[in-house]
Formats: sequence, C-alpha cells, structure tokens
Amino acid sequence: MLKTIVVPLDGSELSESVLPVARDLAHRLGAGVALLTTGWGSTADELQAYLSGRAEVLGEIPVAIDVVADRFPAPAIVEAVDVAPDGGVVMATHGRSGFGKALLGSVAEDVLKDAHRPVLLLGPKAEPRPGLGDGELVMCFDGSHTSISIVPTAIEWAAALGLTIVVITVAHGDGTVLGSTERIGLDQEVEGIIGRVRSAGIEVRHERLEGNDAAKAVVGYASAPNVALIALATHGRTGMARTALGSVAMKIVHTAVCPVLVVRPAD
Repeated sequence: MLKTIVVPLDGSELSESVLPVARDLAHRLGAGVALLTTGWGSTADELQAYLSGRAEVLGEIPVAIDVVADRFPAPAIVEAVDVAPDGGVVMATHGRSGFGKALLGSVAEDVLKDAHRPVLLLGPKAEPRPGLGDGELVMCFDGSHTSISIVPTAIEWAAALGLTIVVITVAHGDGTVLGSTERIGLDQEVEGIIGRVRSAGIEVRHERLEGNDAAKAVVGYASAPNVALIALATHGRTGMARTALGSVAMKIVHTAVCPVLVVRPAD
C-alpha cells in the first residue's frame, strides 16, 4: 500500500483542492506526503516558500518538499513517484497551468501514460466528502485483460480503507455488454473476481447497470454519497477499460463527483 503520496501543486486553487484528500488518505494509511512543484521564472526560494505554506494544511502528516525548477511537470511527477517508497500520485485536473493542467492537457495525460503507480484524480465535478473510508469502492470492469488488472489495486485499497467493493458492468437494455466480452463470459469472469475479493476478506457485490453510455452509467451510480471512489485501469481498447486518452475513462474523470483511482498495468 502507499507509503508516499506525491501531490503536484502549481499555485492554483484547483491543484490545491486535493490537499484535504491527500491528508485524509495519508492519515488512514499512515503514509507521508511529498509536495512537488516546478516553475519557469520562479526562484527556488520562492517555490520552497510556496510549498512550505501549503504543507501547513496537512497538519501532523509527515511532509517532504520537492522543488524541481525549470523542468517539464510530467517527467518530474513520474520520476518523483517512481523513486518514492511505494509511491502514488494524488492530483487535480483542470488547473490552468503546470501540474494542475486539465486531463485533456499534456501533463496529466503524460503522467497516466508513463507512470505505473496508482494515480488518484479529482476532476472538476468532484465534491467535498467526509473521507475515503467506510463506503464503497466502485470497480469498473468490461471483461478486457486491461480492466481486470485493476483488481489487485482495488483489493489493496479497499482493505486499507475499510471499503466495500462493487464490481460494475454496463449493458444495453437488450443485455448486450458494453465491453470486450459476451454476457456469459463476462458473468463468469465477474464471479471469479468476486471470489478473489471475498478471499481477501472484503465484502463485495456485482451491479449490472443498464445504458448506452458506460461512463454516464458509472458516474450516475457513483454519485451516491456512500461511494468513496471509482477505480479503473487504463489502456484497454474498448468499454470502461479504454485508455485514459479515450472517451470513456476521460468522461468518468471529468464528470465524477468522487475521486477516480487510475492504474496503468505493466507492459
């Protein structure tokens, strides 16, 4: 589980909106937080002072400060999380510059493309919630090899945060699956996932949603106040596991009212 939570900041309120989430996650996991920033035209002292000020929001959480001046943000983020002990990223989307840049922009896209550690994203529709514990983790699954790769991470996070896992699949009204597997095969795979989750001692159930838009169906379900986060893998070619550069995962991140945990499987 995470021991270091890398939080990229760019000076915008949007990028800083993740700080309460990072604090709650660090508190629940007993993890530390590494605040990271860069800046063209800013001195190292100015950037250091900025991060020191933001560190106060984290209270008693152990905090490290990393100033990477005059370097492109995405490679700096990926490097920071790669070298951190059991690292992961918590960042906001739709900031106007630097680390907080929108997921549609190059920074977050490049982070998701290159990082093999968990990335927790807060989109523009994210709402303040009591915390990440004692609720549901919604796990998106469409039967693809990529989408199943989220299972170990979902189990790990659910166990650490005390969450119930809800495996979500989406089908048209006629039962046709939105994804890469036929209905019978998908149901069999879901049963296998449920068995893996239960063997880890975690409460789990399957919810089959109906609709022609997978992202809309998932986000609609996850709008319930007891849903702590959505979890999905990137780089699938169809359905909910589609790459973060594709429409489904992008729409989930940009319209969900809760954080979205994104994992890129190993090549």
